[in-house]
Amino acid sequence: MSGAGPLMSTLKLKKHADGIVLDYGHVRLALDTGIKGETTLLTHGHTDHLRGVEKAHRVVATKATIDTLGARGYGVKGRVELLEYNQRIGQLGVVVTAINAGHVLGSSMYLMEFDEGLSVLYTGDFNVVDSMVHRAASPVSADVLITEATYGTPEWVFPSRKSIYNDILTTTTEVIENERIPVFLAYSLGKAQEAIALLQWGGFNVVSGNHRIDEVCNVYNQHGSDLRHTSLKQGDAKNLFSDGCAIVSSSFHHTRNNVRAALGDRAANRVINRMEHYSLSGWTLSDSSKTGFPLSAHADFKGLKKFAKKVNPRVVYCFTGNASQFSGHLVDDGLNAVPLE
Repeated sequence: MSGAGPLMSTLKLKKHADGIVLDYGHVRLALDTGIKGETTLLTHGHTDHLRGVEKAHRVVATKATIDTLGARGYGVKGRVELLEYNQRIGQLGVVVTAINAGHVLGSSMYLMEFDEGLSVLYTGDFNVVDSMVHRAASPVSADVLITEATYGTPEWVFPSRKSIYNDILTTTTEVIENERIPVFLAYSLGKAQEAIALLQWGGFNVVSGNHRIDEVCNVYNQHGSDLRHTSLKQGDAKNLFSDGCAIVSSSFHHTRNNVRAALGDRAANRVINRMEHYSLSGWTLSDSSKTGFPLSAHADFKGLKKFAKKVNPRVVYCFTGNASQFSGHLVDDGLNAVPLE
């Protein structure tokens, strides 16, 4: 795109691995990917945002993002520069500010303000509603918005967080009263901690189904959360299966193996046969084959549109699977929007 004045450079965006490379004048930045000798702005610790990051000369991220990466067995090879929310960092030609993205612990959007006057907001994955463990993302004004469009079509409108929470707690009560064990399947980073916090708030005994969740919960607690659950490796977990509990797991395969290791095959089979599985994912909203609740860490269609309008950009670039459809909806609403494909 052209800048605000005749002397301004041209902004160029190119998909690279699972991220984006941004060029503006003499500035090059990698967004959730890596280019040899260049700086990467890393939004959060989910693995689909890490491909190619090992090539980066310098990685800018929050401490919580680096800590959650370590908890899940990943590291960053380049020089790491920690940037907390609302903190600014500069390099030749651009100043970058990290802004809370509301997606997982440490997740960031990045506002890039270039010397020539152009401002660009890159969202990464983001969520615009508060949860038990994350604050909602808030829009900031920018000339250019680069936004995810994961749920960027009209059928993806989620119920209120409160309604979803109530449904989860009601189901948990009913399942336990029937002497069954609800198992909530969720990503080890973000969703699992939200589920544990909710079930804990509801007064239920909570068991984590696998080691990765334990490690990530430790990081959440180091950063101010108060997640209290029982690991399957703890002796108390055996008693909770009979007393009544809910399990949060990011891998049912590992959970089943952990139950067998803790109880032995015969007792484990009795416990496993009492389990009822529920997926915690926005995709359950339209997938009748999945039993679960549409608990998403992303903005839904209405949230995406409202966010884009409040940024009030001159142009919007949309990425992820529904980029073409979402950019079309933004155009219908009067915004200049194009997909990055």
